[in-house]
Amino acid sequence: MFKATLTPLLLCTALLFSGCTNTGNNGRNIGVATGAILGAVIGAQLGDGSDLNMAAGAAAGAALGGFGGSKYDQNKEELEAAEAQRQYEYDQEAQAQVKLEEEIQALEAKRVRDEIARNSTTSDVSAAEREAARLEADLAVKKKAYEESQARAKRIQEAQARVAKAQEELAEIERQANGG
Repeated sequence: MFKATLTPLLLCTALLFSGCTNTGNNGRNIGVATGAILGAVIGAQLGDGSDLNMAAGAAAGAALGGFGGSKYDQNKEELEAAEAQRQYEYDQEAQAQVKLEEEIQALEAKRVRDEIARNSTTSDVSAAEREAARLEADLAVKKKAYEESQARAKRIQEAQARVAKAQEELAEIERQANGG
């Protein structure tokens, strides 16, 4: 009688156990299923093997397993919440650091401009403008020379391609003339 009633109970519990993994309370569900299985087995072993003993053991095991599983779920949720909070605080600190660095750079640039403004004269401004104009003129000359150089290189490559084509045609004519 024990084996005939325990097997369906274990199969039903196993089905319950396999269906519990897709919900949010996995720990509680797993605890209930595991507790019910173990409780039924213990109830059958400690009692006379009757369905009542198995049912009582399954109920007690399910209750204890559910309690333990719920504690597990609660601890897991608390850890996940704490990790999310730490990540949020880290992100906030990183953003604050970036903002602070930007502010420092802006203040440094302003300090340099202010220093130049305090110490420069009209002749310094004229000299800086002349130097900028000189560099811009040098840049324009170098750009023009570079562009001309590139144009010459392109013309040379085109001429080399024409020479290669003409050589191929001459070689073909010579082969035909020699009977080939």
